[in-house]
Amino acid sequence: MSKKSFIKGAAILAVAGLISKLFGALFRIPLTNLLQQDGLGLYQLAYPTYSFLLIISTAGIPSAISKLVAEKIALNNYREAHRVFTLSVRLLLIIGVSIFIVFSLGSRAISRMLGSERAFYSILAISPCLIIVPLLSSFRGYFQGMQYMTPTALSQILEQVGKFFLGLLLAYLYAPKGAEYGAAAAVAGVTMSEGAALVLLMGMYRGKRGEIAQNIRRSPRAMHMESDRSILTRIIRIAFPITIGASIMPLVGLADAMIVVNRLKQIGFREEEATDLYGLLTGSATPLINFPAVLTVALAMSLVPAVTESFTSKDFAGVKNKTSTGIRLTMLLGLPAATGMAILARPICQLLYSSLDEKYINITGELLAALSIGVLFLTTVQTLTAILQGLNRITVPVMNLAIGAAFKILLTYILTGISGLNVMGAAIGTVVCYGVAAVLDMAAVVRYSRARIPVMDFFVKPAAATALMGACVFLIYRYTFPALGNSKATLLSILTGVIVYVIILLLTGALKKEDLALMPGGNRISSLLKKIGLVRD
Repeated sequence: MSKKSFIKGAAILAVAGLISKLFGALFRIPLTNLLQQDGLGLYQLAYPTYSFLLIISTAGIPSAISKLVAEKIALNNYREAHRVFTLSVRLLLIIGVSIFIVFSLGSRAISRMLGSERAFYSILAISPCLIIVPLLSSFRGYFQGMQYMTPTALSQILEQVGKFFLGLLLAYLYAPKGAEYGAAAAVAGVTMSEGAALVLLMGMYRGKRGEIAQNIRRSPRAMHMESDRSILTRIIRIAFPITIGASIMPLVGLADAMIVVNRLKQIGFREEEATDLYGLLTGSATPLINFPAVLTVALAMSLVPAVTESFTSKDFAGVKNKTSTGIRLTMLLGLPAATGMAILARPICQLLYSSLDEKYINITGELLAALSIGVLFLTTVQTLTAILQGLNRITVPVMNLAIGAAFKILLTYILTGISGLNVMGAAIGTVVCYGVAAVLDMAAVVRYSRARIPVMDFFVKPAAATALMGACVFLIYRYTFPALGNSKATLLSILTGVIVYVIILLLTGALKKEDLALMPGGNRISSLLKKIGLVRD
């Protein structure tokens, strides 16, 4: 897979991710208004346990599918690549049904453990996803291993669009009956949208079946075919450490759900107040820092099969090239996102959550400002983890994230118990977690890939461009706010910041002509920018 192909694959996923996140953000705004802080807290309480169990049942195996399929295709063996997929579907179905049964039967006990029995209905409503999402992930893993990113992109969009319309409709109908019913109805909308995405992928698989069969017929029949047991063993061997690594943050989220609410109650907050603060942290502030990460998630999903293919083919120059490109693009995306979000934290919260009381807008803004520092670390961890997985160093990012998570849990428990910090302690712990993991991952990638990391191009130029962009954003918001109001001033500041940042990157050579050529329609963009003197040859 060429450098151009993997970045175009990342671009497809990035566009889909941005559309999905846009609908996700739009979903949060009216949902917050419908459910208010109490209902939003109950909605969020259903997710940590579900996410943890879902990671166990899905996270590692689709990554393993993508990796093994890419390996088989690198050797031109489409027959074995398809066998990897069919065997994984059976395995994921068995695991999903088993965990669904356990989760459903234990939903009442889980809600008590989380400190609010009213979360029971939301937990029950989301439980069918434990069957649906594993199957959904198996199709995505197979398509991604073939470097065919469109099915994943379209299914992500359908998930979010379905959640937006169904979740809000059901929440609107049931919220008047009580916060717990409104939250459960919104969660049920999520479950239904996941089912719709699965139906879409199954249909796309049927449409692609003729091409898949043709590729299988062209594949040579090996004298010694790998046994089903061997394939399943390899899937589990690859999936297990990835699953452990992917389980760490949901497990930390589960710890947050138990620590934050209970710890706040210990220092004098009522249960409703503690639930409100937890809802603001996890339901309002945290989703916003995940928005910029959409781009690097797309990059990471494309990097795993790309680096795997080069590594399997012993194309070590290709490994270094793709590694360097991945890290550089991450810096170019992560730095400005973190800076802009920190500067405009409160204005963004006021823009998105205008129905909240002023007090809650201020709290959410403070949380977002603190969490925004972690955006750069989070995006870096995602990219570096994908590179290490492609290099068969699967356990390394797992251990590094586990070390960061240990810092997170300890700091959250200590800092949340300080009255002056309260819920801010959990936000600080999250930033430290990703910071520790990012530093350790970077050291590992440099060691194992031997990729060249030029400080000037990778860090200095993006940092200088980001500093100028940040000053521009701050000044534009400050001087346009009195005349335009918060919403228009915020949007104008963001748009201007993006334009200024891109221009500075082009003028300093941090963003090159060959980078633009890798993007869909990049050659036309490059020609236009060259005419006005913004692109160097």
